[in-house]
Amino acid sequence: MKKIISSIMLVALITILAACGSSSEGEENNASENKEPVMTEVEVKFEEEPLPVKEESVIKAVVTQGEEKVTGADSVEFEIWHTQSGQEKSDTIAAEHTESGVYEAAYTFDKPGTYQVIAHTQARSMHVMPQVEVQVKGDEAAKEESGHDQGKEGHASKEDSHGHGHSNFMVHFMKDQEFKAAEDSTLTAHINHKEQPFEEAMVKFEISSAQLDKHKFIPAEETNPGEYTSAYTFSSAGEYTVTIHYEKPDQEIHGHQEETIQVSE
Repeated sequence: MKKIISSIMLVALITILAACGSSSEGEENNASENKEPVMTEVEVKFEEEPLPVKEESVIKAVVTQGEEKVTGADSVEFEIWHTQSGQEKSDTIAAEHTESGVYEAAYTFDKPGTYQVIAHTQARSMHVMPQVEVQVKGDEAAKEESGHDQGKEGHASKEDSHGHGHSNFMVHFMKDQEFKAAEDSTLTAHINHKEQPFEEAMVKFEISSAQLDKHKFIPAEETNPGEYTSAYTFSSAGEYTVTIHYEKPDQEIHGHQEETIQVSE
């Protein structure tokens, strides 16, 4: 009888221990699932400031994720423009990885003044695009020329900041892909507001072209923080204008940005 009781108690103890183990494992799995992903971070650096005018300068982007240096980013590109000229006159240059998560590109600033630099970075399924401001110093003649340019372009700059909100918003439309007629295409836009992902917004793509009788409006879905995508099939080859509309009606925030793309046969 004692042996039977001992056997029953042993079985019960094993069952309890197994249940505790399963519960602990389940809690660990849930904690792992609920853990937020570590964000990719990008720091833009210059060899010196202010930068020289009409001389080659090196721009660096240090890409990290937590304590880890990201050495295999999908792409790192610097978008650069003179503040008074506006983002419409920006240059985009690709950066190459040199060492320990550092990506570099050389650029020559053609006139003095204040420049905006955005590091468009695609790494580990995340798109990060920090914006920094840098000063370029030149001789007095170049400064005078820059002053004339500011006078000519001041009105355009004012429209940019108040019309499209470029001072607070950064919109990057992924147009480097190949768009083909009669095939499904993915339209993707990354939107930042005050250097943070513009999340939970109402975003739509407006498609217009000489080939279309009327404009098409395609609602977009937020697939990652600040990343909005939509599927669209272009009916024929040619030039199209894609306008990204973004807004938060409850906060009275809204804006748009136009991009031109080519659709091939």
